[in-house]
Amino acid sequence: MPYITPEVFMRGRFDINPRPEWNTAILCFRDLEGSRLLVQGLGAIPLGYTVLSGMEEFPGNPPYAHELAIGQTRTGVIARCGWGGPQTAILVEELAYIGVTKIIGIGAAGSFDPAIPKGSQVVAQVALTTDGTSKAYTDEPEIKGDEGLCSLALSAGQKLSTTVYSVRAVTTDAIYRETEADVEAWRKQRAQVVNMETSALYAASVTCGISSVWLGHVSDCMIGGEWEEWIDIEDMTLMSAKLGLEMLIEMHSRAVAERDGV
Repeated sequence: MPYITPEVFMRGRFDINPRPEWNTAILCFRDLEGSRLLVQGLGAIPLGYTVLSGMEEFPGNPPYAHELAIGQTRTGVIARCGWGGPQTAILVEELAYIGVTKIIGIGAAGSFDPAIPKGSQVVAQVALTTDGTSKAYTDEPEIKGDEGLCSLALSAGQKLSTTVYSVRAVTTDAIYRETEADVEAWRKQRAQVVNMETSALYAASVTCGISSVWLGHVSDCMIGGEWEEWIDIEDMTLMSAKLGLEMLIEMHSRAVAERDGV
């Protein structure tokens, strides 16, 4: 039995403010500006109080927790999740505790596959468990994103006339220690993109009984020992938000049809 659980750590957090009634949550794995664009593109509004650990809400500070309404369905939108497996796992565990069963992670990744250039929209069908956090949740060398959510991401791309590449992602803990030798090793495992959260998201989600998917855009490239850095990515970010929103709309439509027996 773990020493610390969400039940213990979050005790009293909703004594004053109500526990959010979210079935689905979107985690924005971006910085302040990137998260602002994602929240804006999704049309979410600030919730106004602290929900998750390390994301305390203070007057005058940019909010973390937002909420998006589609019909009667409420979705949590969490801004500034940053990068990294430990934080991702904490968020997944706490969201599971408050009742979330589906998570869409939206972020950015670096590509080392020439066929997936900067600006591409991608969905991680598979994540290699190369980071430390995912190994606390699974012994498997790789873990899949939820098939249904991956399919929704690809369908969203078709509806928006945008190509969404299905990729194998690798997760690193050390952005300043990515070498050509690392990239070559990842290529041998058929990986195509790298970021700092997908493997932890998938591994923690499976353990917590959550269906999850990571989607986003290629913000930079590492080809032949050279780095093409992340500049002019605003349009890419907004397209990722549109894909996520289209997924939520379709999920809501299906839920309504199922409820009504259509």
